[in-house]
Order: sequence, then C-alpha cells, then structure tokens
Amino acid sequence: MKLYQYLLIAGLSFGFASCDHLLEFEPGDVILAEDAIQSTEDLQRLLVSNYDVVANLYGGRVQIVNELRGPNFGAPDNSLDFTAVYNRETTFFTGINGGIYTDFYYAIYRSNVVIKNFDIVEDLSDEDRLRLEAEARFIRAICHWGAVKLYARPYGYTADNSHPGVPLRLEPSQDPLPRAAVGDVYQQIVADLTFAAENLPIENGVYATQDAAKAYLAQVHFLMGNYSETAAFATEVINSGRYTLDDDLDRFETDVVNPETVFGIVSMPNDFRSSWFRDNLRSDNNPTPQLAFSEDFAFFMSLSGGGDGRSAWLTAGTRALINRFNEKEYFNVPLAHLTMLHLMRAESYGELGTNLETAIADINAIRARAFGEGNNDLSADASSEDIITAARDEYRKETACEGHWTDQLLRRGAMGEAITIRGASWDCPGMSLQFSNTESTVQGFELNEEGGCL
Repeated sequence: MKLYQYLLIAGLSFGFASCDHLLEFEPGDVILAEDAIQSTEDLQRLLVSNYDVVANLYGGRVQIVNELRGPNFGAPDNSLDFTAVYNRETTFFTGINGGIYTDFYYAIYRSNVVIKNFDIVEDLSDEDRLRLEAEARFIRAICHWGAVKLYARPYGYTADNSHPGVPLRLEPSQDPLPRAAVGDVYQQIVADLTFAAENLPIENGVYATQDAAKAYLAQVHFLMGNYSETAAFATEVINSGRYTLDDDLDRFETDVVNPETVFGIVSMPNDFRSSWFRDNLRSDNNPTPQLAFSEDFAFFMSLSGGGDGRSAWLTAGTRALINRFNEKEYFNVPLAHLTMLHLMRAESYGELGTNLETAIADINAIRARAFGEGNNDLSADASSEDIITAARDEYRKETACEGHWTDQLLRRGAMGEAITIRGASWDCPGMSLQFSNTESTVQGFELNEEGGCL
C-alpha cells in the first residue's frame, strides 16, 4: 500500500501537539526561531504541524464551500454560513470563509518559518534541507492556490492577469500586504510546485512526493489554459506505474489506501478528518441532511440512464440526497487522483487537437468502470469537440462533492465561454468569497465586491 500518498493523519500530529511548543506557532505570535528551532527534528515537527493544518482544510471544508458556489449543490437546509456562500453574499463577518482564509495563511506562514531558518540548525544535512524546503514549498503552493481560487477572480479574467489576487507571502512575517496580481500568485505557485517536483523524493512516507507535485502542476496548468503542460504532467504520473484506476467507484475508502490516489488525507476513528463530509452530506443517518445535490445535477445525472453506476450516488426526490458517503463514520479523502488526471489529459488533447486516440482511451477507461466494459464507449473516430464534451461530462460526475467543478466553470468563462451558474453570469459580484475580518481592518486592502448574483 502506498501510504506515502497521503497527508499525515491526526494520530501522529496530535501526538506532537500535546507536548511540543513548536506547534503553537501562529501568525501574530512573536517567534524567536533561534530558541524554538535547534535541530533537524524541530524543523520536521514544524513541518508535520503544517500538514495537519492542510488536512483540516481539505477534510471537507474547502470542497464543500467550493461546491456551494457552483451548480452541483442545492440550497442548504438551515446553515447561515452555508447559505451565505450559496447565495454568494459572504461578508468579512461570515465565519466559514474567514476561518478557511486564516488557515490557508497559517500553513503558508509555517512553511516560510521552515524555509527561512535552515541556517540556524547545525545538524541539518544537505539532503534533509532540500527535502524540507521542497515539502514546505509544496504546502505553500497548494495553499496560495486554494486561496486565490476562492478569494479572487479566476486566471484569465483579465488579459494580463493583473486583476487582484491574494496576498503573496514568502516571508515569515505578519506585516500587512496588499493583494498581489493573480498572474504573480500563479507564477509563484508554479515555481514552488516545480521546485517540489524536482526535489521531493519519489517515496516519502506519508508526506508529499514528486508525483504529488506533478499532479498539482497538471491541475494548475489546466486552470491556466496551458493544455500542453497539463497533458505532459498528467502523463508523467499516469505512466509512472505507481497508481491504477480503482476497480469500483469508491475513492473515499475506510482503512484502505485507494490505488489511484496520488495525494490525499488519511482519516482514522475520532480524528474528525472527514467529518465535514460525514456531518453535512450523509443521507442514511439524517433524513434532512444539511446539503443535497441540486435539481440541475440530478437532471444531469439522469441523462446517463440507469446503467451508470454513479447514479447510486444520489436518491432523487424532493431533495436529491447524497449517498456517496453513506455508512461511513470516517474515510480517506483524495485530493489528486488518477481519474482526474485521465480526464484533464483527455480534455487537453481535445483542446490541442492531438493524441486523440489517447484521449478517447482515457475517457473510455473511466466509462468502462461506470457502465461496464464496452458499454457507452466514445467512438474511435470521435472529434476533438466530442472528446472535450465527453471529458467535461465525466469530470463533473466523477468529482461530484470534491470541489473542482466550479473551478472548471470559471476557467471556461475566463476563456470566453458564456457560462451561467445558477442563473447568474460566472463573473457576477459575489462569486469570490469575501476576505476575513483581519484583512478588512488593514488600511488600503482591497475587499471583494459583495452580492449582485441573484
């Protein structure tokens, strides 16, 4: 089992947290690095604490918020915070978006502390230094990327990507910073992930690997419209032979490392890693769960017919209840996986008009699992347009609840398509979450425009 694919779980990180002052580092604290960091082990523990923050972010919080901005979920049952996100009316007092924003920058801050304090550790080998920097830059990259997607207009919104992004923090400082341009944020994300892909180990215990960085580079380039780069990085991971498409439709597995997950979170009993999914989406233990699929998504799924095994992920009715996480108290959460890479590569080849045979094979591999071998295959003479449409349809189905579909709609809108999301234009005010209250008090900080989508 490839345990190196996953983020560190709570059991290990909580063990450190119970007794180690290193894990108390937070933005706003005065950190005397020369007192707190004295050995390679200290740096490693600080890095471990950073993985823990990322696991808390992506145990469902970020995914659910991103789905609420898009068309896959219906109106929340009664949560005021969820409703504010769904209505695209967040303010800097909305707790959920403020908490996510703060945690992104906790992780970024800790990464910068690691990177900037190598010289004070006497026993640090060159090999450990390179690995620690690569891991810290990987975490810094995926957190800057998570933040810029939620709190700023998408890449491509302006021709030169000079529109406001998020603060770009590359130093362990809490001094106020303005919003960097989206283009500058993406440039740094690509630089950090490239460094990680070149310097992380192939196997790295439960931490980030070369493949993890490459899988994220494929995703980032996909949103940038760099389809050659997307296909190249996806192909490197697909052809590595270290991952295989799962035989069934369940990537959110309990106690088993899923064979197609390149990077993800391991959850164990009582660690609450997957509790946001469990508590808000499960429909078997709650007749009125907080969240359900939208009528639009239920109709979209119905177009596949009863032969699509993914139709079991919902129960149609007054509300289209979500069954994907039923009968599970805890489960592992995939963040980058082989299915995603196959479908991004297929659409990229469709956009480029090249390697169409490979693109068709990518799509049919996913459909064979859902419909059965040889059923509903894409024709061998499918056009580029057919491939793009099929790849997008399969991507929406396969990543339901995973928080990626809204990003894809925004990418397509920024590339010039007339995209409407729940009756409003993709670029309406309110699609971007409002910044937290901490930033609203900074003089001159540019907040997002509020409301205007309904």
